[in-house]
Amino acid sequence: MQEPSKPASGPRTEASAAGPDPDTAQGTERAAEAQSPAAGTHDDDGPTSIPRELAGRDPATTPDDERLINITLRWIAYTCHRGPMLSRWAQYAAEASGRLHPSGHHQRQRAVLADAAVRTGLLPLFGSAHRAASAIASRITDLGDSPADASSMLDHLHAYLALHNQGLCPLAHQGLRHTPVPAERDDGPRPALLTTVIVAVAMAGACARDDLAGFMLDAHTAQLELPGSAGRALFATLALALTDQLYEPHRSVCTQTGRRAPDRHRFSALLYGEPPTRHRSPAPADTAPPPPDANISAMSCEVSLDGVWYGLSAHTQALLTRRRLLAKPTTSNVWLICDTCRLALRLGSSIVHSAHPDTLTVPIIAAGNPAWQHPDVSRATWRLLSEHPNHELRVLTDVSPAWRKYAATPTDIIASPGTDPRPDTALGDYNTGWPGPPTPTVFTGATPALPEEPVNGEVSLICLSCRLELALGRSTGQPGAALTIGARPAVDQAIATTAVFRMLTEHTGHDLAIFNDAGPWDQYIDSGEWDFTIEPGDDFRPPLLGDITHRQYIEGWPEAPTLRHYRGADPLDPPPGRSPGTPA
Repeated sequence: MQEPSKPASGPRTEASAAGPDPDTAQGTERAAEAQSPAAGTHDDDGPTSIPRELAGRDPATTPDDERLINITLRWIAYTCHRGPMLSRWAQYAAEASGRLHPSGHHQRQRAVLADAAVRTGLLPLFGSAHRAASAIASRITDLGDSPADASSMLDHLHAYLALHNQGLCPLAHQGLRHTPVPAERDDGPRPALLTTVIVAVAMAGACARDDLAGFMLDAHTAQLELPGSAGRALFATLALALTDQLYEPHRSVCTQTGRRAPDRHRFSALLYGEPPTRHRSPAPADTAPPPPDANISAMSCEVSLDGVWYGLSAHTQALLTRRRLLAKPTTSNVWLICDTCRLALRLGSSIVHSAHPDTLTVPIIAAGNPAWQHPDVSRATWRLLSEHPNHELRVLTDVSPAWRKYAATPTDIIASPGTDPRPDTALGDYNTGWPGPPTPTVFTGATPALPEEPVNGEVSLICLSCRLELALGRSTGQPGAALTIGARPAVDQAIATTAVFRMLTEHTGHDLAIFNDAGPWDQYIDSGEWDFTIEPGDDFRPPLLGDITHRQYIEGWPEAPTLRHYRGADPLDPPPGRSPGTPA
């Protein structure tokens, strides 16, 4: 990257400065827009209104520099400045990023969006209460270094929808190709992706481009529900309503070449996936015509996509709930796995639904009894927890997709004889001699991690997904040493054993780990993400304010469990006995 104080070399040449990039400029026509009174209500070119890094510079001679471009975009997003200087710096950001980056680069997309928003009067944001203005400001300041979520997706769609309603049709259609879509499940409708498709199809319909709309529907056929289904009807209804809302304000400013009169009936049949001859298109909604003196930008900012997003999300949630209720339950083995060493201990069996293979509907049962009351299973569980400090663990069922990895690769199975798959080590042999110097066990298929230096201190079972810590007791770190709570082995304490199995049951499929005092605590504590601990409750380590004890944690479990006390944590699923959204 060049130093901002150095003269331009490389990207900015005499030829490149002579004419703007065709993707981001309109030549002298845009320069005229920037100088016209319509570009702003007042001209505030004082030095205090411009960032220190840009003060005293001429946009025409400023070198192409990523840092200066980011500073410019941040200033454009939040300034109350209006005038030719703002337009010139917006043009600099668009042209400089065009010379530095290829088409589609994130910074280039942000700069082009900022330049278009300034030219059309959608920015600056100061004094504007429109959703489009705030959405554009959010997008041009987004550096793209965080995962996409629904908020960033909706901001992106609102931003380019506003440009489309201002007549920048090609730029708006191209910008939708780079919409940040959040990660979604692949076993049902994808509301985020379908929201993006609806906006793209509606924009094409407002431009009377049925061919473009048909191409996009064909490209996403796999994500659309079948014609005649309730999901497809909802998709078509939302897309047609948005198209009707966009068409009138856009008709007078559309710049698409080859525009012809729209055929609403054929467009509706295209959305529903039905032949036009057998399709009955719904009547357009009754809407009052816009007043003669209505401003196009004001009308365009009234479009909201929240209803589209929430409508599709509600349909997806209802569909997944219906599948779960209709799914047939099945009995499955439950495994406690050390992913680091590739050891799998069978805890027992439970009942799961195929739609939710990592959710146990009943407690884990071993030989007809609760697993935490089975002496061999509970003892083997404590041995695995005590011998694998700072390793990664998981609890999985046979029907979990993640189990396929362990079934297809060398993994040592520890279970009672007669278990399917056949155990490599019998449960009784695994427990022989422990605690104390255990009988040497050879794990032929596993890949044991190198032994660590003994650490005398506290040991905890952590759910990394939910930011929850269950304190297990103390360990000397010596081979064969059992965890102790107070002066007694933890394996002999029924309350601690029950707490362990409650956590293993409720966090099936989550990312678990065993931490001792040498574990990677700092990365969680320093970031402020650690917030809840379940302590043994003995005199040596009583719970801190806001935490709870093992006894409080298992109260009423499994018949009528207490609410999970996730103070400030982020559980992946709602606590038992409480539906999502219900106050604790």
